Amino acid sequence: MPARVRPRRDFQQLEHRRKQAGRLFAAGKMILAAIARQLRVSRQSVSRWYTEWRSGGVRALNAAGRAGRKPRLDPRQLRKVEQALRQGARANGFDTDLWTLPRVALVMERVSGVHYHPGHVWKILGAMDWTLQRPAKQARERDPEKVKLWINERWPAVKKNARRQKAWIFFQDESGVSQRPSIRRTWAPKGETPVLIHAFNWSKMSICAAIGYRWDGRRSRLFFQTREGSYNTESLIAFLDDLKRHLRHEKAILVWDGLPAHKSRAMQEYLLRQRGWLTVERLPGYAPDLNPIETMWGNIKGKELANRCAQDLVELDTAVHGGMSRVKRSRTLPFSFLKHAGLSF
Repeated sequence: MPARVRPRRDFQQLEHRRKQAGRLFAAGKMILAAIARQLRVSRQSVSRWYTEWRSGGVRALNAAGRAGRKPRLDPRQLRKVEQALRQGARANGFDTDLWTLPRVALVMERVSGVHYHPGHVWKILGAMDWTLQRPAKQARERDPEKVKLWINERWPAVKKNARRQKAWIFFQDESGVSQRPSIRRTWAPKGETPVLIHAFNWSKMSICAAIGYRWDGRRSRLFFQTREGSYNTESLIAFLDDLKRHLRHEKAILVWDGLPAHKSRAMQEYLLRQRGWLTVERLPGYAPDLNPIETMWGNIKGKELANRCAQDLVELDTAVHGGMSRVKRSRTLPFSFLKHAGLSF
């Protein structure tokens, strides 16, 4: 039967308690049950440590090493297994980049010659600090070098320009929500899967938002609008006009993506007329994760809109306004969205 593999942190805690026990013995404390309660270990462990202490003193406990059966995978083999796993499932001969316990067990045996039942493999993965995760998606057209360049060079230049002009930095984006619920996990009795009842002929609503950061990174602001249907060049220009009125002649740097409406001829002509207060910085293509508003959408859809089966767009609009108001009131959320995008002041 495969040996149980403890996470590394468990062994570190156990070794620390062994050393504490040795110091307690040396100080003359010999009530083993009391020591077991104090160190939160079993009475049997303390008894074994006391026997070792009597034969070798504190030094014997300090150098005791790992307790329990010797693992079947030594550290060198474990490193080789992790190196193989880090190459990805496809690099190891599978047709998809999906690590399942049987696949890991097969690679483990191939690399180290040690066979583990798939039901025990998760313990090995835990010892390597691997966890079960849901993969993120990324467009094939994305250029990692351009993204890296934007973070390391363009973003510092944007901040420097904002400080020079005392301008706000606004990230802008649009999103859509509908009467169909944004499904999130919820607790329920075992075997009784919850059912969300929503309209078959559902309606959609669009949101346009701009989250801003002052040039010194000490304040944030949030502006948004909702409307039925989708945003186009005309409605985006109206949104920017409203933003201008709210800013009251303060300058702004607008950071947004390459949406066709952002690059249309009418939009370019409009932006030329706004050069006195507004400059535009484009994000690299296929990199929505660089926009903190993307994280804000997820935050609101995971709270106010989570599992909400709205009766109509009025209820949906009210929920969106509630989520936006919550973000507005927070001093930390807007900056956490920025940090999640890999950006900071």
